[in-house]
Amino acid sequence: MAGLRSRGAWLLAAALCAAAARLDAQIGLSTDIITGTVTDESGAPLAGAVVEVFSLETQVTRTVRTDARGRYTVVFPDGGGQYRVRIRYLGKQPQETLLQRFADEDRLVWDVRLTSAPVILEEFTVRAPPRPVRAPDLPTPGSTERLFTTEMLTRLPVDLEDLSLLASLVPGTVVVPESDSTPAGFSVAGLRLDANSITLDGLTFSSGSVPQEAVRATRVVTSTYDVARGQFSGGLIASTTRSGTNVVQGSSGYSLRDEDLAITDDPDSPFSRGFTQHVFSGGLGGPLVKDRLFVFGSAQARLRTDAQQHLLSATASDLLRLGLHPDSLNRFLEAVETAGVPPTIVSPEGNRDSDNFSGLVRLDYLVNHSHTLTLRGDLRKTSQEPARLAPLALPQTGGLANSSAQGVMAALTSRLGASLISEFRAYVSSESQDSRPLLDLPAGRVQVASELPEGGVGVSTVSFGGNAALPYRSDKDALEAVQEISWLPGTGRHRIKLGALLRAERSSELISNNVNGTFFYNSLADLEQGRAAVFRRTLLPADRAAKRLDYAVYLGDVWRASRSLQLTYGLRFEGATYPDPPPFNPEISALFGRRTDRIPPEIHLSPRIGFTWTIPGSGVRGGLPGQPGWIVRGGVGEFRSPLPSGLLSAVHAATGLAASEAQVVCVGGEVPQPRWEEYLRDPSSVPSGCVSGGGTAPLRQPAPNVTLFAGDFAAPRAWRASLGFQRFLTSLLRLSVDFNYARGVSQYGFRDLNLRATPYFNLPAEAGRPVYVAPSDIAPVTGAVRFAGSRVHPEFGHVLEAASDLGSESKQLSVSLGGVTRRGVVLQLSYTWSQSRDQFSASRFGASGFGALPVAGDPAVREWAFSDFDRRHSVVGTLSYGFSPALELTAIGRFVSGAPFTPMVGSDINGDGARNDRAFIFDPASGTAEGAAMARLLESAPSRIRECLSSQIGMIAGRNSCRGPWQSSFDLQLNYRPGVLGLGRRLQISVVTVNLLRGIDELLHGAEGARGWGLALRPDPMLLYVTGFDPVERRFVYAVNERFGATGSGANVFRAPFQIGIQARFTIGPDRTRAALDGLRGFGPRGGMRPGALAGGPTPAAARGEFLSRFYALLPNPPRAVLELRDSLGLTGEQVSALQALADTLSRRIESLGDSLFAALERRGGRDQNPGELLALVRPQFEAGREQVRWSLERIREILTLEQWNRLPDRIRNPTNRAGRPRPEG
Repeated sequence: MAGLRSRGAWLLAAALCAAAARLDAQIGLSTDIITGTVTDESGAPLAGAVVEVFSLETQVTRTVRTDARGRYTVVFPDGGGQYRVRIRYLGKQPQETLLQRFADEDRLVWDVRLTSAPVILEEFTVRAPPRPVRAPDLPTPGSTERLFTTEMLTRLPVDLEDLSLLASLVPGTVVVPESDSTPAGFSVAGLRLDANSITLDGLTFSSGSVPQEAVRATRVVTSTYDVARGQFSGGLIASTTRSGTNVVQGSSGYSLRDEDLAITDDPDSPFSRGFTQHVFSGGLGGPLVKDRLFVFGSAQARLRTDAQQHLLSATASDLLRLGLHPDSLNRFLEAVETAGVPPTIVSPEGNRDSDNFSGLVRLDYLVNHSHTLTLRGDLRKTSQEPARLAPLALPQTGGLANSSAQGVMAALTSRLGASLISEFRAYVSSESQDSRPLLDLPAGRVQVASELPEGGVGVSTVSFGGNAALPYRSDKDALEAVQEISWLPGTGRHRIKLGALLRAERSSELISNNVNGTFFYNSLADLEQGRAAVFRRTLLPADRAAKRLDYAVYLGDVWRASRSLQLTYGLRFEGATYPDPPPFNPEISALFGRRTDRIPPEIHLSPRIGFTWTIPGSGVRGGLPGQPGWIVRGGVGEFRSPLPSGLLSAVHAATGLAASEAQVVCVGGEVPQPRWEEYLRDPSSVPSGCVSGGGTAPLRQPAPNVTLFAGDFAAPRAWRASLGFQRFLTSLLRLSVDFNYARGVSQYGFRDLNLRATPYFNLPAEAGRPVYVAPSDIAPVTGAVRFAGSRVHPEFGHVLEAASDLGSESKQLSVSLGGVTRRGVVLQLSYTWSQSRDQFSASRFGASGFGALPVAGDPAVREWAFSDFDRRHSVVGTLSYGFSPALELTAIGRFVSGAPFTPMVGSDINGDGARNDRAFIFDPASGTAEGAAMARLLESAPSRIRECLSSQIGMIAGRNSCRGPWQSSFDLQLNYRPGVLGLGRRLQISVVTVNLLRGIDELLHGAEGARGWGLALRPDPMLLYVTGFDPVERRFVYAVNERFGATGSGANVFRAPFQIGIQARFTIGPDRTRAALDGLRGFGPRGGMRPGALAGGPTPAAARGEFLSRFYALLPNPPRAVLELRDSLGLTGEQVSALQALADTLSRRIESLGDSLFAALERRGGRDQNPGELLALVRPQFEAGREQVRWSLERIREILTLEQWNRLPDRIRNPTNRAGRPRPEG
């Protein structure tokens, strides 16, 4: 019975400590530091005292001895954040405590005074002041971030396969979905996608794909001021892997998405059909040698099948949604067949298969109590067939894609005495990608104008032949190492960190963009007649080999200035060198005064400072004692991103030398006659130049491109500032308001040094738009522009200078409500207003980057406009409610305002060689064909599109001047954890919805009247297509795309259906959180109340007494502790009487709270109890008791003199952090 009582006391302590913690901080990450000082009764240090620290999560004990100053330090890599500490010394009474790290703590501090007098062993609850332990993994003062544990995410309807997708649950982030050729990404503070970083165990991890059972927790960091965190200027996703412990534990799961479980309005359409996916995952770990060597291994396989989405699989309604009439498709197929490329040369049957495998193994070896060695190996493989297949293309244009990656990490964490901690980590990795086309043919692109049944003309571009983006190959090897030394001087109020980072990378990239060439046809008639308007081809695609060396040194301090104020500040010194520059081109130096062999080395010093300030006072509505009134956090600092690897590769590939990449551009009469049958038989017969033709400046064949760096080029940086306020509305709900500002500097862009400084002429019908080629360089029949005419030196194509003279600016306000209601509903709801402006948004390089910036005429003009990542309003919410321990419902909802986009022209019109010209908005009343088509468009367009175009009539459209519709998503997950058959609720069976809003939309409005809820709505940005040129009037002739910006039910072809998913997850090993909560209530394995379990005895009176004694053990009685020191403090009789009365009052108040809690638990009896409801019941009473303790301290200060107060031990003056052992009387 005594053992049962002891166990019950421990479980109660653990449960109440967990209840007092913030919900987003219930798991430990990375390295924990436990430190303090041991003294005797007189305050003299005790050298040689034995300190034993036991991790509740890993079940590992570490033992150290205090030094001559009485100091001790214990280091636990991935220890879990909760520890039982026991300190003993010969001749002194030992003491024991429970230490718990909350999410924002830098270290756990317990200063102990051992006495010779016999006392009863007690339990203490020690809370360290908020601050993180290891920079890459934990929050620091002023930071804004959100923690996601794997256990938490498996309960929510969210995809766990890609870590970057977790950013969608964080206020203020903008998620960019994956495409057929690019992975999913996210933007923070309006910065580019390449401004972010993903780390695994504190080191750069190039892929977000990790076995879900291997991930312990993930933090999405949107703002931090720790100088140890670097290599990014946007956001950071920091994950840690699971380690083995002394307890065998793990989990396995299976997830099913079946096409037969999808509800669709058009089962024949590949664009509205569901997908089938099987995900198998598992992980298991435990001790190889108890207390010494641990292992954890995990693996995951994802097998996904989607319907192929291409022209031959599209239904008639799909084609109309794509802006293509079925008759136009039939005519196109006949023309392709006649040209000599059978449309079915690649079978249109079958599905697209996407497979993904990942595995990870981790070993942890405790060399001794001072050193821990960690080894980790990871492996990833992916494949997709067919890949890069567009909906307006034939299946022959697809390809095959494969990738693989692997790496090995080693980490050594060491304690060097009582004041120094060393952490070393190194990661060696390699990765490769290989994609190749299904056919080695030039690509064919045909502009098709179709009269649609509902009226108007839709203009689209269909593709056949090869794929211009393939083949593609890349290989990258990298070594990254980080060394950090932490020094805790004196009493440990400061943690001074000195660290260094070194990353060496070697890459090789073969981007065969358009290596087989592309023929562009202005119409189906041109295709039928074999008359192409433009032929482009890239010759001699270079293997872009590059090397780089990035380094950083940082010095920072984490300062506990007081109980309520914590600061972090420091400097981060970063730089990079490039040991293998491109070769020197003397001709470029002579003609343009630039060097191709110079990659500017860079060094930069970045300052940062952040703070967290806890303001005392009642923050709980209605006067209920509880949390502090306010928590204020903020900071300011500069952040630097590494030079993008793609930009470095582009410079290596385009030096302008004979062996470098060159571009062939033929227009009008220069275009070779396409001979598709011959190309199919012999790919080497594809033309490598133009036929004879006119023009003002014949282009030498080939004309090499050049990309080089400006002499003052610098890596992208951003100045970031934030200020946040948090207030508790109730003891469980908190309201947060956060302001964020970011100013991006040294953002990269491109200018063409080989473009004429002055235009040849201007377009009077288009507000004087400049054109940099002569009218004779424009084909009248097709309107195709001969690129050579705009060259200053025609022997070269683009001569692009990468400069870092652009900027961005972002302002953001977020309001969040989170916590637990009194009925056990766990919620997180946030609204974010933001405004992001920049001069260039795309993460593209070389000629592709030059062409990614929409221009009004002169590409050298840098205009400020709304960023591609500007989302003015967003609402994100998650909710979880447990009906019982067995049944739980969770939900995720998102509501985001529309993305900006630019009205564009489908081809080059200013002559700079890039298809990046913004459209002119013709006056509907002008009497021209363009004006009439514009009138029809304005009449049928959605109001937001009509307002955008109407406000710019007679002008060239502004960049990102139009906006798409609001995007929404909402999904549910029902989790069932049976307690039968001895499962102990370790099996979770879930039913999850995929795109629930689509199902609700069709249920309410029908398939024909659906509003598009839950769909990814993608407006068509192409407003104008060039069909000719009038050299006399000097004006282009256009076809207006009358489906511009349309996203209605008749215009959106991508219609993901409502689908049901089924998944299961089985947990192996103990669940400490649930065990602690169940132990508090005395639940058995099936959730029932064991007779007498709550009290450890059979009688109600004994139950009440035992429970109250456990409750009191966690709440100190400071007045009684002061009375025990009456002699040493020299208390007067009046002071003793006042303190005794205060002690009795406090005892009665705490007893009342304990009685109330006990009665509430008794009323619930043996019913199944949800942990969230139990937490909601326990936490307010415990917090109320702590507030009463704080109230008694204020009275004590009034009773004592200043000298007496200063002589009190810290454990009495700071009872929130160090709980004494009360013994209520009466």
